[in-house]
Amino acid sequence: MSYKKLPLRGECCCALALAALLLPVSASAEVENELSPLVVSALRIPQPAAAVTSTVTVLDPQALQDRGLLQLREALNEAPGVIATSTGGQTGALGALFIRGTTTAYSQMVVDGMRLGDSSSSLGNFLGASRVYDVGRLEILRGPQGAIYGGESVGGVLWMETPRGSGQPHGSVTGEGGSFGSVSLHAMHQGEVADLSYFLAGGYEETANDSPHQDFHQSQIALRLEAKINKLWTLGTTYRGFENSYENGTASDDRVHEALATVQATGVISDRWTTRFHVGFQQEAYDSDYHVGDYGSDVEATAISTDQRIVLNDQLLLLATAFVHHNSYDSASVDDWSNSRTDDACDRYGVGAALEWSPTAELTASGALRWEDYDTYGSELTWRIGTAYQINRSGTTLRGGVGTSFRTPTFLDLYGSTWSDPNPDLVAEDALGWDLGVVQKLTDHHQLEVTWFRNQIKNQIKFLSDPFPSWGGRSVNLPGTTPTQGLEVGLNGAWLERTLAYRVAWTMLAKCLADQPRNAVNASFDWKPTTPALIGIGLSHLSEHSWGGDPIGAYTLARVYASYQVTDTLKLHARVENLFNQDYELSNPSPGWGGTPVKGAGTGVYAGVTFDW
Repeated sequence: MSYKKLPLRGECCCALALAALLLPVSASAEVENELSPLVVSALRIPQPAAAVTSTVTVLDPQALQDRGLLQLREALNEAPGVIATSTGGQTGALGALFIRGTTTAYSQMVVDGMRLGDSSSSLGNFLGASRVYDVGRLEILRGPQGAIYGGESVGGVLWMETPRGSGQPHGSVTGEGGSFGSVSLHAMHQGEVADLSYFLAGGYEETANDSPHQDFHQSQIALRLEAKINKLWTLGTTYRGFENSYENGTASDDRVHEALATVQATGVISDRWTTRFHVGFQQEAYDSDYHVGDYGSDVEATAISTDQRIVLNDQLLLLATAFVHHNSYDSASVDDWSNSRTDDACDRYGVGAALEWSPTAELTASGALRWEDYDTYGSELTWRIGTAYQINRSGTTLRGGVGTSFRTPTFLDLYGSTWSDPNPDLVAEDALGWDLGVVQKLTDHHQLEVTWFRNQIKNQIKFLSDPFPSWGGRSVNLPGTTPTQGLEVGLNGAWLERTLAYRVAWTMLAKCLADQPRNAVNASFDWKPTTPALIGIGLSHLSEHSWGGDPIGAYTLARVYASYQVTDTLKLHARVENLFNQDYELSNPSPGWGGTPVKGAGTGVYAGVTFDW
């Protein structure tokens, strides 16, 4: 694989250059790509899908919308190794992301180059609120990514990007209504005018959900502007935000305010050197009016980073990064038993470098090293190496990688809360993970990917409850190592010039951090009887599990979806969720702690229309 000495486009997102080249898009990306040997990395440069050294799945947001997968946490299940759900309730409840047998706290989310959350601030609110209609690209990187993204990336990284405006200015409005008093309205306008590109989207939705006292209301906005200043420099900015409220059963009324803004400048210094500067700011305010008290948290984060992409020669590519990150966390609990507050902040900074070597067109090897320092407890050094080899005559790609990551104690772990005692002696968890995989092209339009993985987590942090009837406890480091292990399988393809298409994602867990399903399967099948029409069916299955509570029986959900392009400007769509009205539980907290099962929604019917102009 040779690196062409061509200037990169100004909109290249160099802050994700390390991920793009060490963790490129897997050849098992959506069948919408027609299994092309080229994929588009975070640098917006086509790269051979076979020349990658770690497993990454790319999901096409437009294709997800066509299949009626509008909530982010539903869409992520189309990636092998990923289980995305909510353990707290139906639409609007906190989201949960389980990658390779880990839990949400072991995964990282990067949006528009800005890391969201850390060990003290969960991704649950953002996961529960996010929709795919204002996302330009989704990438799920699996396995320890500490050398690329730092801490809390043990299971993997979810990377999202606000769409870049393209083409002549145009817009659309989509409205949908259906079961449980559900109504949504989303609008978008985008385009390019001279050297300026823009994307603007906003929406509102509400639902009563199929359960009493789970009303949800949300407004949302997303913006991206990019301008080419001169031949060398491009300046861009993004903004994403939402406001929502969720009635959490009879227990509490929850409200969330989220805002994320970034500014980025990219310079093409020469045909070999591209530089990028990135500044991001995130704010999240969460308030919960509980029936016995008030709870809330305020999180703010600011990050400044610079990334350099240097083509050393036709075989070697160097990537270097440096960053400073500040986050503050303020949590307060006022109830019948106590009045506690945690107010603290953390600064971290670091540097990293990665090298990709392609001595032949068939072989790619990569290595990365990252050092970072946390003022709350010390420094961490993480690394990753990987290789990929193509056997062109059989359409086979072999890949393997090994790397490290870590997870730091939360402020609540260290300093305590209403429900837990402090433990200032906690140390960070360290993880070592590796995987081996094969991508096999079965025919020109069908492809199979199989990956075996294992993570070993040392000093896992776990909350240990005091004996009942006490409500207390504290977090401790478990002795030895805690493993996660399993198999990921992806299969996709198409027949009859894409008249029929299918995709399957299967995750088999032999070991996991919580009592997760041993088998998780997600599949869909599409049929286009005519050019403007689409009819499809989807299935999702989880074997017996518990999410850390009492057992939940296995269940399989079916859905159907359809759309019809009436004219160039008018499109109709409809979907039925939980087609056979399966009775199932999202979680089952132990009754000994006052918990009751959280039910999933029954059959729901939805229909809508889209106007384009």
